[in-house]
Amino acid sequence: MAPGYRELLEQLQGLTQYDGFLSALVDIRDSMVFYDRDLMLASYTGAVEGLIVSALASACLEGDREAGEAFDEVRRIVDQLPQRLDDPQAPPDVEAVVESFLRVGAWILRERVRLFITSFSRYVTDDYDPEQPVDALVLRAQQTLARDPEQCLEQLGEVGALMLRGHLLRRHWLEVVEPRLQLWLAGLRNMVGQVAATYPTFPWRSVDEERQRPHRPPAVVDLQAFRTRRFMAQETWQWPEGEQPQDDVDRLMERLFQGPQALDPPALEAFERLGEQAVPLLVAAVNARHLLEAGGPDVRAVVAAIRVLAHLRRHEVLERLVELAAAPEVPKEVAREAREALERLGGLAVDGVSEYLRRTSEVPAGGAALARLLARMPRSEKTFRTLVELFQRLRWEDDAKAAAAVALAEYGDGRALPVLQQALRDPQLPAGRVRWEIEGAVRRLTGHRSSRRRRVAKG
Repeated sequence: MAPGYRELLEQLQGLTQYDGFLSALVDIRDSMVFYDRDLMLASYTGAVEGLIVSALASACLEGDREAGEAFDEVRRIVDQLPQRLDDPQAPPDVEAVVESFLRVGAWILRERVRLFITSFSRYVTDDYDPEQPVDALVLRAQQTLARDPEQCLEQLGEVGALMLRGHLLRRHWLEVVEPRLQLWLAGLRNMVGQVAATYPTFPWRSVDEERQRPHRPPAVVDLQAFRTRRFMAQETWQWPEGEQPQDDVDRLMERLFQGPQALDPPALEAFERLGEQAVPLLVAAVNARHLLEAGGPDVRAVVAAIRVLAHLRRHEVLERLVELAAAPEVPKEVAREAREALERLGGLAVDGVSEYLRRTSEVPAGGAALARLLARMPRSEKTFRTLVELFQRLRWEDDAKAAAAVALAEYGDGRALPVLQQALRDPQLPAGRVRWEIEGAVRRLTGHRSSRRRRVAKG
């Protein structure tokens, strides 16, 4: 009879003790064409992760009590890895390998095990909505991560439960979410791949139905088999008929990563048709700060995502667009696309700049671009007040303040004249070109006012 979850837990205990750790590493090393310590430890980490997932899955199908027992035992084993791998007699080179694993592999396991347990727990308790789109949940998790990582983990737990039921996680999510979310989502793909490779009946039905099924999988406890299965599961579960199906959203996201030049009229029409389905990934791409860090081809995806959202006249990323338009470190093509998108949003862009000023303590030099943007907006009280506040918040150290003064003059509201005249009396006003720009703006506004008075007099 195939071993149950308790035997799997025993195997896990042995694999994570000092002797089991060394034995596994020797086995992995002997199977390598060339020695690479990081690759060896990654293979070991994958084997441990696969054994954890198999134990949790087996226990969940046994019953609620068994699931709780497995959750507690797995959590205890992973939390105690430093103690379990400690041996006072270990030679220095082995100690270095252990330290390397604890620094990377053990940390990855701790992060992912919390998500695995949350996912299986939500599956066992039916704490998930089968109608909830995975894309919307992942986007919500990304938006929650910074302010509440624990709530983010709960939201991803529902994603994991849905994936156990056969819902698919689009692979592009691993490209557009923040690095910590990438770690978790990659773990969910591995989890589902491990379960799918072990249970021929996958995807699972509801827990009550699944527990009634007569099949029990042949639980694999051989390390080599687990390493092989880990490799098989890397790209997550595939449909039994063959390749994972690509729907229209997947195909459109492929176009997105080719850059804005791939957004031909048929592609934009397709985005219009599938807007609600595609928007979560588009929003995530625009918010993905890491896509901008290295420059390179990923920047094209951000530019393309901004263009599509502007075409759809969606304002979910309004605040982010203002940040991108103002931040000096943003690639030029991204900042330019963000400004053009804001211009298309019209009055909403004014609201976005106003909100940006409210929550930003120091406006960067890129704020001059926002001033030029506001100067081209239809005249309104809010636009004028926002433009004045932006001018006043900019520093003299930057040429941006002079550019904002020119924008005020271009806007042409005579009420800005006292603001600029007061700036000329500021003792911190630098001499030279900045002063000349402010004086030029004053002359231009004075001309606007004189012209207006002449028109009134004639009337």
